Amino acid sequence: MSDDEVPDELRLIPVENSADGTFTGVQAGTIHGGVQFDIDRTPKLVVLRATQAELEDVRRYFEPPGGYAAARRVLDARGVVVLTGPGTGRSYTSLRLLLDVGASQVAEVNRERALGTFDHLAVGTGYVWDVRESARSPFDRAEFERVTRLVKAVGCHLVIVLDSPVQAPPEAADHVVELSAPPAHEVSRAELRRRCPTGFDGPLRVLTEDLGLEDKASPEKAVRAAELAVLVHEGLDLRGALTALREHVEQAVERHLANANRTELEFALSFAVALLENQPYDEVMARALLLDEALRRAGHEDGEPLRHRAFALSKKDLLAAVAATTTVRDHPDYPGLREETVHFTRQGWAGAVLRRLWREYPLAHDVLWQWMSERGMIARFTDAVQRAVITIVTEIPAHEPLQLVNSLAGRGAVAHQSLAASAVARLDERYGDLVSRTVEAWTEGTAYQQATAVWFSLNLSQARPLSEALRRLELIARSPKWTPRNAVVAAVLELVKSGEHRTRVLDAVVSWTANRRLAPVTLPLAMWITGYFPYALTTELAASHSEQLKVLATRAVTDPESRRAALECLTELSDEAHLKEASAKRLVHLARLLAPTFTWMGRRKAVLELCATIPEGRHTLYRAFRVAARVQEGSA
Repeated sequence: MSDDEVPDELRLIPVENSADGTFTGVQAGTIHGGVQFDIDRTPKLVVLRATQAELEDVRRYFEPPGGYAAARRVLDARGVVVLTGPGTGRSYTSLRLLLDVGASQVAEVNRERALGTFDHLAVGTGYVWDVRESARSPFDRAEFERVTRLVKAVGCHLVIVLDSPVQAPPEAADHVVELSAPPAHEVSRAELRRRCPTGFDGPLRVLTEDLGLEDKASPEKAVRAAELAVLVHEGLDLRGALTALREHVEQAVERHLANANRTELEFALSFAVALLENQPYDEVMARALLLDEALRRAGHEDGEPLRHRAFALSKKDLLAAVAATTTVRDHPDYPGLREETVHFTRQGWAGAVLRRLWREYPLAHDVLWQWMSERGMIARFTDAVQRAVITIVTEIPAHEPLQLVNSLAGRGAVAHQSLAASAVARLDERYGDLVSRTVEAWTEGTAYQQATAVWFSLNLSQARPLSEALRRLELIARSPKWTPRNAVVAAVLELVKSGEHRTRVLDAVVSWTANRRLAPVTLPLAMWITGYFPYALTTELAASHSEQLKVLATRAVTDPESRRAALECLTELSDEAHLKEASAKRLVHLARLLAPTFTWMGRRKAVLELCATIPEGRHTLYRAFRVAARVQEGSA
């Protein structure tokens, strides 16, 4: 890909098949005919379903945190509760809450799915949307109010997990409950009951007399203490157990990875599980094998590493070597089928393993980065890769902390650019000055960096308001490069989806049409927004913002640079109106924007005004209005 070859998924500006086409002129790089709008890939809603064993455990062994009763009242009465309070067992609490309000099954919602796009919820199902470690507020007032209405209408329940109450909009305040940790010894006792269903007097004595668990220990540490109490009762050295209980997770990971005999495959699987914890085992293993091969190839002189013996290691042995295990659960997409997800045996290991491997093995950086930033990897595991990048940026010391992010911003695929933009947006609250300098540099940078700055503009916040985003988009729209121009068109169409911002965005586009330098962007935008090109929101926009759409529709058909393309659209719709209902509706819609009435005099007046400066197209317009009038009469 050249430094300004428009990605296939971002062809929104039509280009003539000749290099001097009237619509957009000469396009750098490859010239593609037609348009393509393929950037709206909504992630699937459900990624995991709780197993019956997990639900049974939470029924029998749950110890409620402080605030549990209030959370249940909110969930029961309002359908949606927002849990905050780090170190209180919010994941486990979410399951019990949903069971207590009658959920027949519990599903984990994709972190990458915006709250305002939730759909196809199932009656009687409980949903958990865990968006800890998110940038600023993960949802706004309109999204929250919509999902609350949806949950009530469907007859299901939703638990949202946040880091802090301030991340929720003020309108959600009555739904927010801040939890406090349950008593540590009660959590340990519950875990002993789970591990020793026939009796746990011996492990309980070890727990209470030997391990010295603090009263205010986190639920995670309390569960760990119960596990060690059982092991000590079965023969583990007490001194070793005390060391294991007191050591920080970083120390435990360091000790685990210190084995000099550890193979490249074990390192690869450790890194893969750290990045993709709780993802399907078969996918994680497949990607770990690719990483293993790349690591061994990088260390082999002729670049051709020896192949593994097919039966050298069993799945059980390999998982045990990296302190991981799997859970079999119902398939999230195909009822009746099952899948395995993989995770470390101890909570909190994923981040520690990621940090340890990246910090201590710099010779592996290039291979690890190529693996985790591969386009398919990002497309499939966007949020996981983004969180890993944030971890490396914020927790691994470096003179150029955004080096990885900048490398993504300089690539041609929308997936890479979008990930870079989202990553810096998540850093904005803590590192605003650094983010501002970075985005401004992108705005003046290469074609792909400018496109990345466009995607950043979609991350609106109190600190980054719509006015700033529109200013940046207008500036980048002046670029002579085609990739950022297409990106601006896509970004504006995305911003128009928000009812809260719609009026200001459409007013901005109308004002941009007065500037000829912006014509390569504003004219395609006019054709998308008004429906010359099929756009899902066109009818809705015409109903609520008819004056802006009339201006844009008229500009598209009268401007010398877009007139030919607009007339071709009208010709095609007129030809297909008697064959396709969708074409007939689009034609009537456009004709209403261009002509005040469909009477003979009304049509004639509209054609004369539209062709006042350029006579070309009179026949096309007369015909389009006649066909639209017949369609309207036939549907009356």
